[in-house]
This record gives sequence, C-alpha cells and structure tokens, in this order.
Amino acid sequence: MNPNIKMIMVVIASLIVSGCTMDPALLKEGWSSSQHDDLLEILRTDKYGSMCNLKSQYDKYLKTKDAKILNKLAFGYAQNLANSCIDISRFKLSQRSKNSRRIKTHFELNLQKANATKIMLSLRDGKDIEDILKPYIPTNPQFKRLLKEYHSLKNSSDKTRLRIVKLNLERTKLMRNLNWNNYVLINIPEFKFRLFENAKKSMEFDVIVGRKNWQTPIFDSVMKYVVLNPTWHVPDNIARSEYIPKLIKNPYALKRKNMIIEKVDGKSSKEVDPKSVNWKSYMTKAYKNKNIPFKIVQKSSTRNALGTVKFIFPNRFAVYMHDTQNKSLFKRKVRAYSHGCVRVSKPQELLKHIANNYTSTNYNNIKSGKNRRKTKYVNLGKNIPVQIAYFTAYVDESGSMHFFKDIYGYDSSMQLKGGAL
Repeated sequence: MNPNIKMIMVVIASLIVSGCTMDPALLKEGWSSSQHDDLLEILRTDKYGSMCNLKSQYDKYLKTKDAKILNKLAFGYAQNLANSCIDISRFKLSQRSKNSRRIKTHFELNLQKANATKIMLSLRDGKDIEDILKPYIPTNPQFKRLLKEYHSLKNSSDKTRLRIVKLNLERTKLMRNLNWNNYVLINIPEFKFRLFENAKKSMEFDVIVGRKNWQTPIFDSVMKYVVLNPTWHVPDNIARSEYIPKLIKNPYALKRKNMIIEKVDGKSSKEVDPKSVNWKSYMTKAYKNKNIPFKIVQKSSTRNALGTVKFIFPNRFAVYMHDTQNKSLFKRKVRAYSHGCVRVSKPQELLKHIANNYTSTNYNNIKSGKNRRKTKYVNLGKNIPVQIAYFTAYVDESGSMHFFKDIYGYDSSMQLKGGAL
C-alpha cells in the first residue's frame, strides 16, 4: 500500500476513535474547529452586543451549517462592533432634517473599516476569533459597563429601559479610542464635567451646554492651552441672530457691554465706528454663507461673557469651555442655555489643577497674571483628550446606573438596524 494513503487512513481512524469529526465545509472555507466553536459561542451569547440585524442569518446557519453563512456572520459581527448597530443612513437623514429646520446639531461618527478580506485571511491563518475582533472592540470604560447592564436587562420586560441602554452602548462604538486613562468627559444630557487621571475620577462639577436649537456638538479633541482674561470674538451666526439687529436700531447699543467693532482685513484688524457700518447689508441672503468683514469683539473685563478664563481644545466648531458671569443658571436642573460652548461651574478649581499638573508654571504665577486683566495664553505641557459625549444612560465608577433626559432627541432619531434589541 502507498505510504501516503496509509498515513491518511491512520489519521481518519484516530479521529473516529477519539470521537472527533471533520466538517468538510468548514475545512473548505479555511475554518478550524476551535474558531468555529468560539465564534458560535460569541454569537449565541452576543458577547459584545453586536448581533442586531444578524439574527436571521444566525438561525439559518444553525439549520444549514453552511460555512459561507458563517463567514458572513463573522464579518457582519465585526462590522456591527466597529460601526454600531445604529442605522447610520437614517440618522444622517434626521440630522440633515434638523439642520434644515435651523437646529444647529452635529454628532461625530467615528466609523471604522471592517475589511472582509482581511478577516477571512486572518481566519485561514488560524488567528483566534477574539484577536480578530479586538481592533473593533471599544476601549471606552462605558462600553464594558453598559454591555454588562445590557446583558442583565435582555430578559427583562422593561423594553423601554433596555432600548435606552442599548442605544447608549451603540454610541460608545461610534467614539474614537482615546487615552481612557487620562481624559475629560463632558456628558451633555447630564450637564456634567469629569476629569479622569490614571483611570480614576479626579474632578467633577456641573456645566451649562448648548440650547436645544443650538446644540453643543458631540465630538472629541485635545485641550492644548488656556486663555486668561479672554476677549470674545462673536461668531457670525450669533452676531446675525442677536447683535446686528440691535446695531441696526442703535449703532452704539453694545458699548455698555464693553464691545467694539473691528474691520478685518486679512490677518489684521482695526477698530471702527459702528455707525460707519451698513449693518442691514449683512442680514441679507447674499451674506448668509459669507464671512462678515466686521467683527464684534467684547474686550476683557469683569463683564466679559467668557468670564476670566477659557479652556481651548481646537475644533472646527469654535467650541470650548469657559467661565461665565451668569452663575445663577447653575442652580437649575436643566442647563441648556449656551450657543454651543460649555460653561463650567468651577473654572478656578479647574484652572488651578491644570496649571499645577499640566503646565510649566503654577497656579500662583498664573493667578497674578490673570488679576492684571491682560489677555494671556498658557500652553499645556501635556495635552488632555476631551470627549464631549451623549449618554442618556451612564454607569458611574461604583457601577450605579443613571438615566437622563434626552434633551437633544438623539434617543428618538437613532434607530437600531433590524429593530432588534
């Protein structure tokens, strides 16, 4: 007998004796039995909360054992883990609809590319399923906490609560993977600021966020510097909606607020008489999407809208954290009053902490400069990641679950693919 044929017969005999079976379809597609079993266990338990619209495919595989379906399940699960179970197309439509109704809104979608070819090659190379899925698993601490809550609620009769938890779990999949050991988290529905250092909360206080029709955008950036005794350059959209109508009636209406008018010419600017400007022309349709060549500037003072300090994390929305003169609003439970920026209730405590821990100077030196009422920029030696998030369900460090009002309507406008919980 041919030695090779004899060897094959010995292998088959040993498999039969040991009780093992070989699935020709799986072998044809390049799967190993351990990969097959591991993926099926992940799908059965929905370990990472990403089955969503894959349930019918999964049921079909259990009946047919078709390895091609299993390949699709592997890719589909990775795709849902990478880019959430939210119907992104429908959500984008709802966002465009809001903007058409003059609701300023933005929700950053950090979508990953789950590559089907790469996943299949990894499978055929014998890579573990967990290792294949790892690049797509969110590292945000809220992902693990909300996932645990989601699994505990899956058999609950409270479908409303389950859906809210599920939506918030999916939002963690749309967030960029930051350094989750050291970062700032601003949770809009909670009106709360938190600073985490070495994976532990070191500061927490109340904030004021954007109005319902002028929403604080959901995105992430990096805090790079602070400005002491800031001036306020009024954005054009705010100028058109609130200040230019006043200037049309009375060119000197803003003088009592310590505001001046500057003509912008390239990178330079100079103060001009507000009466010399034809303000009506900048309220026409022709200027709707154009920059106004005149800027309203509120000089540094005790009456400045930004207070004594602002914390800058550069972004295209011109949003930042800042002090405020109107402290009484912090007494209210619902605190959505700004034009998108985040007003902080404890600006001096935050400034002191940042100065002493993230700059080459210290709070005492900064304070002496701040009190001279001159605008001063202080760079951070260590940048701080900033995540502006939207959690209507939030699990705190002790494991306690908290729910908050859906002030911007994202729980309503975000729909789950396949409608599955």
